Amino acid sequence: MTPSRAILLTGASSGTGLSSGTGRAAALRLHRAGLPVYATARNVEALEELAAEGVTTMRLDVTDEKSMIEAVERITAEHGAVGTLINNAAYSLNGTIGETPMEEVRRQFETNVFGLSRLTQLVLPGMREQGAGRIVLMSSIFGQFATPGRGYYQATKHALEAIGDSLRHEVAGAGIKVVLIEPSPILGGFVPTSMADLGMTEEQNAGVYRDFWEYFVDWHEAYRDTPRPSGRGRIAVRADAVAKVIERAATAPNPRIRYRIGMPSRLLPRMRWTMGDRFFERFVRLFFPIP
Repeated sequence: MTPSRAILLTGASSGTGLSSGTGRAAALRLHRAGLPVYATARNVEALEELAAEGVTTMRLDVTDEKSMIEAVERITAEHGAVGTLINNAAYSLNGTIGETPMEEVRRQFETNVFGLSRLTQLVLPGMREQGAGRIVLMSSIFGQFATPGRGYYQATKHALEAIGDSLRHEVAGAGIKVVLIEPSPILGGFVPTSMADLGMTEEQNAGVYRDFWEYFVDWHEAYRDTPRPSGRGRIAVRADAVAKVIERAATAPNPRIRYRIGMPSRLLPRMRWTMGDRFFERFVRLFFPIP
């Protein structure tokens, strides 16, 4: 059985507002490389630009099992199996650990962890049958450490690190490769431009952390997607650069276990190891918004 080359990519809608745009950029790169790409999103209308480029688009909501099953079944019918799954769909939940409503926390994990895990389960039988396959997990620099204000989002990225490492060992014997991608902050990715963009309740906005959230929004101004970013924004990465690495992770004969994109993602693990927890904590308090 010839292994499938078909790529199933989640979260491929255009990068607007609080989306990074990496899914759309990756879908275009892989399509232009001649690979059969199935670009998906909850709202298929958001994929019209990709469809106009000739990319196959489908509706897939990682919190809706029926839509996931239908997508995998279609690709299996047309290509024998999903060759590569790129788990890109995610969103960033803003909120402190103590004040975020638990229903919002559950929704965050349903999208960023549980849906991803279930979709991975759905593609694995076909990959095992053909004796080959690849799972690409979009983690983050914040899969390595955490900061105030997005702890639950960052917890989902920590979860992907564990899932990826465990899964890699479990499926290696079946010829399936598992890759983690850890981008530095992405220009325009999950960047609030106002308090309203935080998506929090009035009670959360007006609580004991109001001053923190106002500074949180201002602090992120450096990471807005502009032609010439300034200050901290100069060490961020662009969606196209991340998409280039996604293509490499999906197509390299022997991909890395982890791709750390940008100087911060490559440097911070070494800093933490060298400095120790106490001094690294001081660095976090000096660099990031702190209540």
